[in-house]
Amino acid sequence: MSLSRNRPSHRQNGIALIVALLVVAIVAGMALLFTERQQMWMRQLEVRNNFTLATTSAFSAINMARLTLRDDARNNQVDHQREAWTIPIPPMSVENGQISGHLKEVNGHFNLYNLLPTDGTLTVSDDSTPIKRAASAMGVTNGDLVKVLRAILTVRRAEPKSTPELEEALQRTDLSAESRATLLKHAILLPEATPINVNFADAEALQAAIAGLSATDASNLIAKRAGTPFLTLASFTSALPESVRNSLDSSAVSIQSTYFLVQIDAWFNDIHMGYESMLLRSGTDLPSILWTRRASLAES
Repeated sequence: MSLSRNRPSHRQNGIALIVALLVVAIVAGMALLFTERQQMWMRQLEVRNNFTLATTSAFSAINMARLTLRDDARNNQVDHQREAWTIPIPPMSVENGQISGHLKEVNGHFNLYNLLPTDGTLTVSDDSTPIKRAASAMGVTNGDLVKVLRAILTVRRAEPKSTPELEEALQRTDLSAESRATLLKHAILLPEATPINVNFADAEALQAAIAGLSATDASNLIAKRAGTPFLTLASFTSALPESVRNSLDSSAVSIQSTYFLVQIDAWFNDIHMGYESMLLRSGTDLPSILWTRRASLAES
């Protein structure tokens, strides 16, 4: 028997080499795929971790704002624009990220809830003197303001225990973009009737809230408080023209705020999240959270 029959041919050696190369290529491909998936999983884990850190930091900042407002109420009974809590907090470093925020009082805006009927009829009159005064003061037509109030009442009929936000009510109307922007600048919609904080209100909001107050009178009040805020209602009342002072509804004005908006921005690597929360402060208790939501970065 010839020994050559027991030797593998060159063709068999070539096939074995090709198979070996294919196996190596398959293993290498699987290893690459596994590595890519592992990197993807790690990236997803990192994103989730950053999201959790941003959310946790934002809610911690909101709770810090609540503590700040509670301590403020315990230390004084006046809210004005020179208080430390009104200063926006610039981005500051926290573990692996940054966070910034702003605490705003909102009782300086004219509260449209004050114009809603209180007799349970859920109807709005076109001839209401307070509505006409508020519309004129804020620079919108009486008809436009009536539309907004009726939109608010429409929501309340459908959901009696709810109070829509002003933006939601505006979306239910055909008001122009300019009129919407004007109302959002000077007005707000809160869950209850509230006095206006005269230390924060602009001239338009003051005129809307106080019967008989002219534009000149409102500007004079703002100029007066720029030097020293009104520390008592008596000091504010004495600054009013006599004709306005004698007819002033004292329940319409205040030097304290009860509603506040907290706006928070949190950055953790590629994650940038905005949050805002509405707070209600009653006395010296810890303010309650009425709602918290994600906010667009333009709003926060």
